[in-house]
Formats: sequence, structure tokens, C-alpha cells
Amino acid sequence: MTMNKHLVQFIVYGLFVLSLSGCHESLEPTPYVFTKYFTGENSKTWAMTFVEETEGGKVIDRFPVECTQDDKYIFYATSDRLYEVHSGATKCYKDEPATLTDTWSFTNASATLTIILPVFSSQRLPFIVRKVDENDLTLEFFLDQEGTTSYRIYFELKDEE
Repeated sequence: MTMNKHLVQFIVYGLFVLSLSGCHESLEPTPYVFTKYFTGENSKTWAMTFVEETEGGKVIDRFPVECTQDDKYIFYATSDRLYEVHSGATKCYKDEPATLTDTWSFTNASATLTIILPVFSSQRLPFIVRKVDENDLTLEFFLDQEGTTSYRIYFELKDEE
């Protein structure tokens, strides 16, 4: 009698497994699209509009960075995540290159965009993305370990391809 019971359980289990395999959705990966806010479909060109200095989360100064007003920051939607900075006629420092070419990276878990902003450093820096949409980008860079003093850098969209 126990042999028949095991056989019935085996048949019921087998039919259950077969019924599951017959009706399932095919899984198709969804491409990651958040970074298209930075890049658009092919590329986006941004311009720095102003910078705020904060202390303890409060804005203590707001100023344009005049030497960057004619610079262009271009993010490409390529697999190698190309990034270019085209320096305009007004230079921030004497040896500023006309074009800087590098790569950008974005970490979703910490909302961190890592890029070079020549006015701050010649090295890649981790910027917290405070806001990004089709037309505006706000980045923040902390100046101390405690996270109490920062620069917030505001950009606006200039061109999209």
C-alpha cells in the first residue's frame, strides 16, 4: 500500500511540475535607463551655472564660477562611458587644456557620479547626485570627513543628441 501512495505522490508532483513549466512568462532584461538623464540617447552637453558653499546643510555662499561659464561638459551614452570637458575662452588656470577626455561612472546605491571637474581637481572625484532630470543636474562634493561642508554644483542642459 505504501508503494502505491509514493507512486501517486510522484505522479501528482510530476503533473504539478509540468503544469508550471507550460505557463510562464519569458524573462527579458530591462536596460538600465537612469543614466540616460546624464547622457540622453547618445550624448548630453551640460553647462555649470553656479556653485553653492554649504556648512551644516545650510547655504553660506552662492557664486558663479566665471571661468567655467563657457565650458561644456559632455556625457556620452557609449559602453565605455566617455566624458569630455571643453574649456571655453575664459580659463580658470594658465595650463588648462582645451579639451579633457576621461570616463564617468555612476553608483546607484550611493547616488555617486565620479568625474573630473577641472575647476576642483585634475583627479576623478565622487559627487553625490542631489538632483537630475532632463534639464538640470545638481552635484555635491563634501570637503570634510564629517560631511558638514560641501560645494553644490548646478548645471543646466545645453544640448542633447
